[in-house]
Amino acid sequence: MVDVSVVHVPERLQEGMILVDRGQLDQAKKLFVNYMEANPDSALALSFVGMLRSVVDGRVDDGVDLCQKALRKDSRESLCYLNLAKAYLTRGDRYACIRTLHRGLKVRSPHREYLLVFHKTIGVRRQPIIRFLSRNNPINNLLGRLTWAMKKGPPDRVRRLGEP
Repeated sequence: MVDVSVVHVPERLQEGMILVDRGQLDQAKKLFVNYMEANPDSALALSFVGMLRSVVDGRVDDGVDLCQKALRKDSRESLCYLNLAKAYLTRGDRYACIRTLHRGLKVRSPHREYLLVFHKTIGVRRQPIIRFLSRNNPINNLLGRLTWAMKKGPPDRVRRLGEP
């Protein structure tokens, strides 16, 4: 991941971000909530609280609202876009998640790598081979499977007739 010490992020928030990276979400949530109580103007802390409220507590709509509020406070912080995208993905809104990531990638920030890594992990569907046909059309399905197999390359060991 990105070295957050390069950017001016308060030390307590850096600790919380490290906890999130390690998967210690409950501890990170407590840290961000405590930080937000002491610093109510922190958009970054509000964003992390919103994302963790969605992911950890399951209060997805409330978490999305907090992330959107944080983004309105500071639209130049790419981590706010990342947290909103994670909250959208928790809600099951993949389209809004990817759209938010693309908006965040337009922002000039040293945290851009976080957005790129998350974008790669969630994946994006390829365009249909024949675009004027629907994605579910059997021709598109067949051609999609063929091009995917050709892209992967031949299997390591090709079975011959009569081999088990």
